[in-house]
Amino acid sequence: AMRARFIAGCQRPAPEGPGMSEAQARTLWEQVEPFAGYGFNQGHATAYADVSYRSAYVRAHWPAAFLCARLANWGGFHHPAIYIAEAQRLGIDVRPPHVNFSQGEFTLVQEDACAVLYMGLNQVRDLRQASVQAIIAERRRAGFTDLADLLRRVALQRKEIEHLIQCGALDGLGASRAALLAQAEGDLQQFAFDFMAQQVTPEGAAQRLAWEAHILGHPVSVHPLDVQPDAATDCTALVDVTRLPRQPVKVAGTRLPGWTGGKGFFLGDRTHFCIAVPPRGVSNPPAWAVVRIRGRWLEDEWGSGWLQIEQMEQVG
Repeated sequence: AMRARFIAGCQRPAPEGPGMSEAQARTLWEQVEPFAGYGFNQGHATAYADVSYRSAYVRAHWPAAFLCARLANWGGFHHPAIYIAEAQRLGIDVRPPHVNFSQGEFTLVQEDACAVLYMGLNQVRDLRQASVQAIIAERRRAGFTDLADLLRRVALQRKEIEHLIQCGALDGLGASRAALLAQAEGDLQQFAFDFMAQQVTPEGAAQRLAWEAHILGHPVSVHPLDVQPDAATDCTALVDVTRLPRQPVKVAGTRLPGWTGGKGFFLGDRTHFCIAVPPRGVSNPPAWAVVRIRGRWLEDEWGSGWLQIEQMEQVG
């Protein structure tokens, strides 16, 4: 049926058709018919090449906007932690959600001529959509000045308040996250809070890392190496390892979540991230674990590289 319609359409006079003879139309069909067996691949490749070119151009000229849009669209092929690691590698300031700056999804905010990438309020575990919308709506009227102001203007459940504080969404609105939690719990009397807030011991980096990993899915304000600073002693930065092919190196980093196609795991430090492949029979470390590795940087014929692990030790 398609063959008959094609031949008939080719014989239509201009402007409805090209005005071919029946013989010409049949010859053209015979040329097109076998192309259909493999022509889809060429069109598919062309379409993806166009998308890749446009994406690469935006990524090269507006990296912060590109990564913000990627993350706001719930990432893509990779885990959001990989895109966040890429943003941090490029020197982009990535921060946890904040009640005074964040939208529902990732948002770019200009601060002192620099772009700051804030996580979205939707990334906060157990925060209801109604609460997200209420926070944003109230903020349009005026920014929140402190915890009491937020609680007075937005009806939040206890767990929502705790998670907002713990993940950093109220940073700057109190002495510390620990002090804000104490205020929210009612451990300190409201009238005495300003005087006694300084007596609450601020949370440490390890506590912030644990809170953010649990509530946001990945730490943002703290890198796991900040909690284990000695792990990187006498180690080569990952950004430099790629320039030392096949040479023995010692590195320290954390395992980033994400799928590598079944080959090893993502390893990241503050400078770079890459795929690290352990020896046969050695399991990948858990996400966010800090590891010390001895190995070598290898590359295939296409220039794709990975860190081949010879020895790996989990720290902490």
